[in-house]
Amino acid sequence: MAGKRDLSIEDVAHLIALAGKSADPGPLYRAVQRIAAETIGWRLFTILRHVEADQAVERLHSSDAAAYPVGGRKPLAKIAASHAALEKGEAVLAATKEDVHRAFFDHELIFSLGITAILNVPIRHAGRHLGTLNLCGEEGMYGAGDIARAKVLAGLLVPALLAVG
Repeated sequence: MAGKRDLSIEDVAHLIALAGKSADPGPLYRAVQRIAAETIGWRLFTILRHVEADQAVERLHSSDAAAYPVGGRKPLAKIAASHAALEKGEAVLAATKEDVHRAFFDHELIFSLGITAILNVPIRHAGRHLGTLNLCGEEGMYGAGDIARAKVLAGLLVPALLAVG
């Protein structure tokens, strides 16, 4: 875990407090982004919500609004394989550049940002898929510990996504 710190109980308590403090999810999204940078690492960090009625996902938060703006949508048909796994509650790791190329239709934009690995973690509540926490980095960056930390952070986003949608 070179250059990364462990996720702490203080981090979790801070995020829970933020989730309960305000109807504005912005401070919570920014805090999760910061903690994810320190404990997991990323080049691009996004939070998406599942819009079941439109069969799409919509970006609620982005660390790079120029390349991936808030409000941007992707139809589920273009991300069917990864969405199916996320619907079942499974994290999806495209660990190599080849995996990213196969899994993401917008791989050229992804590669232009220096991203060669993507970790998508479902945000779920009561058996329902609410959205995903997405961490994009480089090959070899994400392992089992990173996935576990990302799952904790994704779970702490549940109140904010329930409020949105």
